[in-house]
Amino acid sequence: MAPYIPENKILEIKEAATITDLIGQYVNLKARGRYLVGLCPFHAESTPSFTVYPERQIFHCFGCGVGGNVFTFLMQHQRLTFPEAVGELARKYGIPLSLKDLGQTETKQARQRQAFFDVNALAARFFQANLHNQRLGAVAQAYLERRGLTPEIVAAYKLGFVPDEWRNLERYLSEQGGSLEAAREVGLLIARQSGGHYDRFRGRLMFPIQDREGRVIAFGGRVLGAGEPKYLNSPESPIYSKGRSLYGLFQAREAMRQQQLAILVEGYMDLLALRVHGIDAVVASLGTALTREQVRQLKGYAARVVLVFDGDEAGLKAMMRSFPYFTAERLPVRVLALPAGEDPDSYVAKEGPEIFHAAWEQAQPLFEFIMDKCIASHPDGVEGKMAALEQMKPYFQAMSDPVERALWIQPAAKRFGVAESALEKSIGGISAPVEHRPSPQKGLSLNLERGLIKLILTHPVALSRLGLEDYLEEFEDQDLRAIAQQILVCYQQQGQLDYSLLVTQMADQSLQNKVCALSLDEEEFICNDLDLLITDFGREFKKRRIKKQQRKIQQQLDRASINQMGEELLTLLARKKEIDRQLGELTNAQSPTG
Repeated sequence: MAPYIPENKILEIKEAATITDLIGQYVNLKARGRYLVGLCPFHAESTPSFTVYPERQIFHCFGCGVGGNVFTFLMQHQRLTFPEAVGELARKYGIPLSLKDLGQTETKQARQRQAFFDVNALAARFFQANLHNQRLGAVAQAYLERRGLTPEIVAAYKLGFVPDEWRNLERYLSEQGGSLEAAREVGLLIARQSGGHYDRFRGRLMFPIQDREGRVIAFGGRVLGAGEPKYLNSPESPIYSKGRSLYGLFQAREAMRQQQLAILVEGYMDLLALRVHGIDAVVASLGTALTREQVRQLKGYAARVVLVFDGDEAGLKAMMRSFPYFTAERLPVRVLALPAGEDPDSYVAKEGPEIFHAAWEQAQPLFEFIMDKCIASHPDGVEGKMAALEQMKPYFQAMSDPVERALWIQPAAKRFGVAESALEKSIGGISAPVEHRPSPQKGLSLNLERGLIKLILTHPVALSRLGLEDYLEEFEDQDLRAIAQQILVCYQQQGQLDYSLLVTQMADQSLQNKVCALSLDEEEFICNDLDLLITDFGREFKKRRIKKQQRKIQQQLDRASINQMGEELLTLLARKKEIDRQLGELTNAQSPTG
């Protein structure tokens, strides 16, 4: 059985968690009249169709059709259940929420999830205390000073240290009441076959990895002195996925928004070295393999991305592999290529930070960079050009936007010394799926039931004059009937139409999407006389009802005529005549428009 969360508690959380504040943390929103628009975080697009309506506390994407309120946004973006989303927002906005309100299963899940965050927070504090301990952290402090990291940067990123001992953290967690089971689940401790645990991280400088809200979700540890591996990272856990996280996102998010630029590097020290020199809009991938999830996160904060990967072979390949993700998300990307053997940390120490302060202007478009590498990796001559072109084909075909593809064919044809038409033919079709976006619905649909709901959502005052309950049984579309019924319930409960609460009360995601689509339709009823419009809708519903009666009587007449049922035939003819008269009167009257 689904847990029951008191509606007054849902309303309290919903009022605190304003939709612009919440979604604005994930999507770069810009004002457009009464709405806010941005690039949808749930599908790839280059023209904003993701729409937020602050007045109604709902959102809808006219591209992919998804819609909802603060709860449904968090559910879809963070892959949470409804109770988990309620609990997360309650915590985020300081609303007291008893775990028993979430239900038995959800209570257990919420407690486990919180235990993971709590034990990571304890570990981070323990590591920080070790670093600042003159006896334990002397080696780590000397290393940080040698690398030029300031105390402010060390504090901002919560850097720490763990001595080279086997059970230091385990003892500390036990003393502080931390859950050893949770510590094992997030990879801080490793179970011994003989029983008990030992610390995963030993003798390492520690880099806490934080989510976009600043909660520690994992760690990276760099060995100081001899030992392998050089870097040891937390394993995947219920709160951490390497492919869905970016190091430094919490600290860089506001700078990326302001500059509309994200600089992406590979390692912890590369990022920190740039931060020391005032490069604020910088994040790091957690490994060289960039994922589409990470690209989509960047799109929520910045309109442009500059890649600054190491100049070695692995770094070059990583940049080239990332191209399909950027073109799929329609996110402009350039490459700041460093000399072979250099990384951002070593380069800025030798050459200074000037190139990074003008990163976008100094960088080269990623596709052009890839083309240069492909051509350079093959000998001159026809054979070499053919081989380079074959290597380039997947990158051309990855472009889902035919305009982008056509624009790149022009310079590529010059580089290869061939006609554009020949190059186009050689490349072949676009292999990446082309996203077909339905056009926003314009005006009032011919569907009468949809039109009535649209009238109510546009002018909720109509609910007090309409008598919606009288129409419910006449709805033929089951989804629209369910929406109409819930509108009535919501109105009767609140004495007004609360759009965001209405979304929460809908039975499933498809109905939530439909409600938001109807609520945010680009063209609304322009109504100078609401009562007249209500009367017109009543007339149209009555016409439809009479037409049904007309069809039914005609069927009865056909049967009576075949069976030569004289008296019944006369009765039916009389009824049909009356229905035809009523229908004629209604047809001559004005129909509702919108």
